[in-house]
Amino acid sequence: MRPRIAALLAALVLSTVPASAASLGGMGLAIFGNSFNFSKANLEKAPVKTIAAGKLQVTLQRTKLKDVQKAFGGTIQTDGDGAGRADWLCYGSETGNVWFISNALGGYEFVMMVAAEAGKPSKACDAAPADFALPDFGVPGIGASTAELKASFGSASGSKIAYRSDRPGGYADIAQYIGYVLKGGKVAGIGVGETSVPTVH
Repeated sequence: MRPRIAALLAALVLSTVPASAASLGGMGLAIFGNSFNFSKANLEKAPVKTIAAGKLQVTLQRTKLKDVQKAFGGTIQTDGDGAGRADWLCYGSETGNVWFISNALGGYEFVMMVAAEAGKPSKACDAAPADFALPDFGVPGIGASTAELKASFGSASGSKIAYRSDRPGGYADIAQYIGYVLKGGKVAGIGVGETSVPTVH
């Protein structure tokens, strides 16, 4: 990745979320904000292809928030402005909370990040429909152990673990990033996102 692109990517991915976006909570805020160190790529390939959210298959940068809303209902929420603006849907169930998030690079329309956490339903989220389940990211998810993360990604340490892979695209370089929060050696939260950065010609 070219230095100028890497710098721009870091600025976009790692920008600090202003206080006005505080209503985006939990793992949704963690993956949208500056909670993980995604400064360097440490994976050769992007491990997440599609995200299975019950009856809906979500592809980052292609699936729209309206597609998620059509499948599960709920209200699209908006907060912040400029680079700090987030548009999202959030669903709370007895198994945990799930966020589908768009940002400026997604035109506030396409899902750029998906996050899930174990725990009680958040009051800031819509009630999930009866058939709703925590997403399957195709990588270790909620409840996975540190050993499972090591087996999948080659390394894992600490209570906040970050992975990133970079790949060239047709008109943009694409970074996929995965953030994990562990409690007691088990995954309590996971967030996955992608960022597109125009190539320099």
